[in-house]
Amino acid sequence: MKTVLIVGGGAAGMAAAITAAGQTPDIRVILLERLDRVGKKLLATGNGRCNLTNLNAGTAHYHSAVPGEAEAILRGMEPAEALRFFEELGLRWTREDEGRIYPYCMQASMVLDVLLAALEERGIEVVCAAPVNSIRREGEKFIVEAGRRFAADAVILCAGGRAAPKLGSDGSGYGLAKALGHTCTPLYPALTALCCDMRASGGLKGIRAPAEVSLFAGETCLGARRGEVQFTEYGLSGIAVMDLSLLMPQGKNRPCFAELDLFPAEEEASLLRELRARRGRFAAQPLERFLLGTVQKRLGFALMKQAGFGALSRRCGTLTDRELSALARLFKHWRFSVSGVQGYEQAQVAAGGVPLSEIDEKTMESKLCKGLYLAGEILDMTGDCGGYNLHWAWCSGIRAGRAAGKARKA
Repeated sequence: MKTVLIVGGGAAGMAAAITAAGQTPDIRVILLERLDRVGKKLLATGNGRCNLTNLNAGTAHYHSAVPGEAEAILRGMEPAEALRFFEELGLRWTREDEGRIYPYCMQASMVLDVLLAALEERGIEVVCAAPVNSIRREGEKFIVEAGRRFAADAVILCAGGRAAPKLGSDGSGYGLAKALGHTCTPLYPALTALCCDMRASGGLKGIRAPAEVSLFAGETCLGARRGEVQFTEYGLSGIAVMDLSLLMPQGKNRPCFAELDLFPAEEEASLLRELRARRGRFAAQPLERFLLGTVQKRLGFALMKQAGFGALSRRCGTLTDRELSALARLFKHWRFSVSGVQGYEQAQVAAGGVPLSEIDEKTMESKLCKGLYLAGEILDMTGDCGGYNLHWAWCSGIRAGRAAGKARKA
C-alpha cells in the first residue's frame, strides 16, 4: 500500500489529503498538524465567513518573484476547479461583489466542518499536536519525525508561511524545504496595514472612508487601489491598503508615502468650484458647518485643520481662495509618510517562499527531490485580498494531491 503524508492541516493540506485519498483505493493518507486541531487559520478568513475563491482569479491578482512562472503554474487553476471540489463535498456557495465567493451559510466553521467530514469519510489519518522536526530520504522512503516516526512514499509539504503564527504558521516549513534541497526567496509580511505618520491627522482612529489609495516610493507610483480605507492610531488599513502592502519596497529605498484621493471620480477643479459655492451658501455659519454632508464629520475637521483653516468657530465666508485650493488639493492628494508595514502577527500572508522554478508546474512536485510536493503559502505566490490566497491554497493542494496519489511508489 502506498503512503502519502501531508505536512500541515491548513487549507492546502486538507485539499491535498482529500484529493490524494480519492486517486486509488490502495492508498494510505496521513495528515500531520502542529496545532491541537486542523483548520484554525481557515476559521479566521473572510472575517469568519471564509472567502472561498474569486471568479476573477488570474495572474493579474498574484505576485511572485518571477511573474512568468506564476502565469505558467496558475494555468488550469480556474475558480471552477475550487468550486467543483466543494460542490462534490456538499457545500453550497454564493457570489458577492467583485467576484467573491462565500459559503451560502456565510460561516467559515461550516467550510471546516465539510472538510473534516471528508477527511473522515475517506479514512485519512489526522494526527494533531505533531510538529514536524525533520524530513529525510532513506532509500525509496521519506522518514518524517514528528514526535514519532512516519515512513511515506510521497510527502506533500503544506506547512504554510510565517503570517499569523498563533494560527499555525510559524515558518518551520521553509527549513524543512531547505533541508530537502530547496531555496527560499526573501520573506516579508503582506496583506497588512501600512505604518504611517499620523501626527497631523490625530483623532481619526476607527474612521472609514472610500478612497483611491496610491503608494509611492519617492515620486514613483508603485500602484493604486480603490476601496474602503480605515484610519488607525498607527497608520492606514483596509482592503485597498493591504493590497498595496504587497508592493512596499523591501530594505533601504527612497522615502515612501501613501496618497489618498477621497473623490476619485471628480476633478480637483470641480471640487474647488463646489467649495467656493459652499463658502457663499454657508457664509454666516461657523466652519463646523462647512463640510457637513460631504465627508464624515471628524474626517472633515482633520482635513480643514491640515489645510490650515484655524478655529472651527470662524465663519465660512472668511475663507480665502488660497485656503479653499489647499483643501481641494487635500481631497485629491492627501499624503501620509509610510515607514513600513505591520508585522507577521497582523499580516494575512507571508510573501516570498520556495521559488516556483523549483516546482513542476503541472504536478507541484519538487524538481530537486522526487516524491516531494509543495503547495500553498510555502511557495513564492501571494494573492491580493478577496479570496485569491485561499483559491491558490485549494487549487495547489488539489493539484499536488492528485499527482502524489496517482504517482507510483518512489
